[in-house]
Amino acid sequence: MTQASTSNSELEQLFWARPLETPLMIAAFAAVLLWSLYLYRRSWGLSPWLRFTLGFARLLVLLLIVAALFEPMAVVRETRTSQRTLPVLIDVSESMSIIDPRRRSVDLAEAATALNLVVPSAEDISLNLDSQQRQLIATSTRLNLATTLLSETAQPTLETLGQSLDVSYHAFGEESRLISDSIALTAKDAASLNAQASQTSITNALKSVTTSGAGPTAGVVILSDGLETGSSQEAEAVLQDLSARGIPVFTVPLGLSDPDDVSIQSIVMQEVAYSGDKVPVRVQLQSKGYEKRTATLSVMLNDRRVSSRTVRFEGGLQFEDIDFRVDVYDKGAAEIEIKIEAFNDEVSVENNRVLRSIRVVNEKVNVLYIEGNARWEYRYLRAILKRDPRINATFIASNVGPEVARNSTEHIERFPNNREEAFQYDLVILGDVDAAFFTDDEFGLLEELVRDRGASLLMLCGPMYSPTSYQNTPVQAMLPVRFEPEGRWEEVADSVYPGLTAEGASSLVMTLENDPDSNDRVWSRMAPMDHLPPLLGPKSGATVLTVLSDSVDRDQGYPLVAWQRYGTGKCMSIATDRLWRLRYRTGDKYHWRVWSQCIQFMTLSRLMGEHKRIRLETDRAIYNLGNQCRLYAHVLDDNFDPVLQPEFDVFVVSMDEGESQTRISLRPDRSQPGLYEGYFAPQTSGRFRLESTADDQEISNTTEFQVANINPELTDTNTDVAHLKRIAKLTGGQCLTIQEFATLPSFIDQSPVTATVRTERSLWDNSWIACLLIGLLGIEWIQRRRHDLP
Repeated sequence: MTQASTSNSELEQLFWARPLETPLMIAAFAAVLLWSLYLYRRSWGLSPWLRFTLGFARLLVLLLIVAALFEPMAVVRETRTSQRTLPVLIDVSESMSIIDPRRRSVDLAEAATALNLVVPSAEDISLNLDSQQRQLIATSTRLNLATTLLSETAQPTLETLGQSLDVSYHAFGEESRLISDSIALTAKDAASLNAQASQTSITNALKSVTTSGAGPTAGVVILSDGLETGSSQEAEAVLQDLSARGIPVFTVPLGLSDPDDVSIQSIVMQEVAYSGDKVPVRVQLQSKGYEKRTATLSVMLNDRRVSSRTVRFEGGLQFEDIDFRVDVYDKGAAEIEIKIEAFNDEVSVENNRVLRSIRVVNEKVNVLYIEGNARWEYRYLRAILKRDPRINATFIASNVGPEVARNSTEHIERFPNNREEAFQYDLVILGDVDAAFFTDDEFGLLEELVRDRGASLLMLCGPMYSPTSYQNTPVQAMLPVRFEPEGRWEEVADSVYPGLTAEGASSLVMTLENDPDSNDRVWSRMAPMDHLPPLLGPKSGATVLTVLSDSVDRDQGYPLVAWQRYGTGKCMSIATDRLWRLRYRTGDKYHWRVWSQCIQFMTLSRLMGEHKRIRLETDRAIYNLGNQCRLYAHVLDDNFDPVLQPEFDVFVVSMDEGESQTRISLRPDRSQPGLYEGYFAPQTSGRFRLESTADDQEISNTTEFQVANINPELTDTNTDVAHLKRIAKLTGGQCLTIQEFATLPSFIDQSPVTATVRTERSLWDNSWIACLLIGLLGIEWIQRRRHDLP
C-alpha cells in the first residue's frame, strides 16, 4: 500500500551522556592540546605545513578519543506528516451469495441504486424499471450489489476520498485479504470476488486492517449482511479498542432483514428413548411470504421417513407438534432429521432442516421398590411401574409377612443376600421403611451396588422412618441431603408449593411442559404438601432441583428434590410423598411423566454402560463438519482410583465407511486426575463411535456422535442490521444505507496526521567516527615513516 508522507528533522540539543565536572573536562581537553603541541615542538626537518598537518591530525585523534569517553549525544526533533488510511471491507462469505426477493418499492430502490440504474424516486420505482432492469435486480446477489456499488455507483465518492486518504479494498470471510490499494475498485477486481468463504468474522477483519501498521486510520467501511458465523471471543474488546483509538466503523447493510423464507428455528425433543417409544417433538417454525400455504413436516430416523404431517403457515413464529416411533432396536445413537418441505422460490433451503441425535436404549430397567407404608404415593407409583413395558418391577413390602412374597411372582421377601441377584437391579426405590429391616450385609450389598456397580438409589421420604431412622448407616452417607435424626416432621402451609431451581428448570426430570411458564404453573398446583421431613440442607456435592416456594423466608432453600453422585452411581432424595397431587384434573399425565423421567435419569448411565471403570464421552452429540470433536476418557483402576499415565489411546470408528478406525492419543488433564482429553477432526460427515482399545473394551463403554454438513452461512438468511448498527455505534461511526453512501465523506476526518517525535542519537559510536580515527592515524603514521620520525 503506498502512502504519501513527509518528514522534517531539526537538531534541538547537544549534551554529554557521561560528563565530568567542567574544570576537569577543560583540563582533559587542554591536556590533549598540550600533548599534541609537545609532540611536534621540534621541527624534525619537516616543512611548516607538514608539521602543522601532523600536529593537527594527532590533536584531532586525541580530541575524538577523549570526547567519545564522555559520550556526546544529540536530541533530534522529527516532524512527520502522513496521510490517513481508509480500508474498505467487502464480505465474501457464502451468505453474500443469497439473492433477496425484492418486491417493495424501497427494496427495489436500494438495489437499483447499488446497480447504478436510473431511479427517479423510490415511490415510482415499480413504474420506472424496464424488464431488463427488473431481471438484473432479480438475479443480483448481495455481493453483486456490493461490488457494483464500489466499482460504479460510488466511484465519484471514493475518488473524492482518495484525494486526501489512502483508500484500500479488502475481502473478508473468517480472515481478510488485500484486493487492491487503488483509489477505486476496478471492474476486474470486482469480478474476481466470489462469495465462497465458509464463515464470517467481522471482528477478525476489523482487527486485521487496523493493526497492520499501515498508518493512522481515518475509519473503516464495511459492506456486509452482518451475519457473524465465525467464533471470536474478543469481539467486545476489539470494538472498544477501536473506539478508544478514535477509529470509527461505517457499516453498509446489504440484503433484506426479513426475506421471504421458511425455516426451522429450534426443536424440543428428548435426548433418550427406549426402543418402541413414541417420541414427541415440538418444532418452532419461522415463515414470511408464504401465509396460508401448506408444506409437509417430516421426521427422518437414520435417513428413513418415520412420520409426517401437513402444516399451514400463519406467518411469523409458530409451534407445531409431531411425534414418531423409535423402531430402532440396537443400543446407541440414532440420527434424527426434522425437515419442512421447501418452496421453489425460498431464499435458502439450508435452514429447512435440523439434525439431532437420540440415544436408544433397548434394555428393560430392573427396579426394586421397598416400601413399608401403603400410602397414596406408593399405590400410584406401583401402578405406574407395573404397566410400563420398559420396566421390570420387583416389590418388597416390609410391613407384611412373608406370605405375600410366597404367593406373588412380583414380590420378594427381603433384599437379596446373593450378590448376583442383588446386582441385577438398576434402581432401588427406598420408601418409608425402618432401617432396622436391613441387616449389615444387606446395607453393604446396597452400597456396593450403587458405589461400584453404577446403580441408583432413590429415597421417597415417609413420616414413619425415612430418612430419620437411617442415622449411622451407609444410606446416610449415600443420600444427597443432611437430616436431623431426632427431628419432627414440619407442617407446611397450604399455599407452599415446589419451586424449581436453575438446575431444576434445565433438568429433564422436572420438565413437565416445554414452555417454562407453563411448567412452573404445573408444579405450583402440587399443593398442599401437608408435612415434610426435618432436612437440614443439601450436601456440598449435591444438586438441588426443587425447593419450597417460601425459601425467601428460610435461612437456606429446603432441598425438596436433590441428587448427587455416589461412586459410579446416583442417589436422589424426594422429600414429599405428595407427587400424586399432580394428578389433579389431569389424570396421570404429569404424575406418570415425572416418575418416568426420574427413572430414566437415574438409570440411563448404567444402561448405556457409563458406570464402567473407563467412561468415554464427547462434549456434544452432534458436530458441524469442519469443527473439532472434543473427546474425554475418565479412567479408573480396579479400586476405582484415578489412573495416572502419560496418555490414553482410544479409537474413533466411522460407522458409515466400513468401520474404519482412527487412533487418537488423549492427554491427561492435570487439574483432574484420571481425566484424559483430546480432539478428533472429522473429514467427512456421518456417524462415529468412540471406543477403547481391544484390551480395555470389557471395562469401557462406547459412545456415538454425529458429524453433519450444515452450512451456518445459509441457515440464517436475515440481514442483521441491528448488529451492524451496534458496531457503528460502539466505534463512533455511522450505519449508512446504500442511498446514503454518497454522504460518507462528511463523516470522515480527512486531514493529514502530523506527529512530532523527539529522539536521542549518540554521536560517538557511529561508524564514521571509527573511519575518521583510522584515516587520521593512518595519515600520521605514513608521514612519520616517510620522514623517519620516532
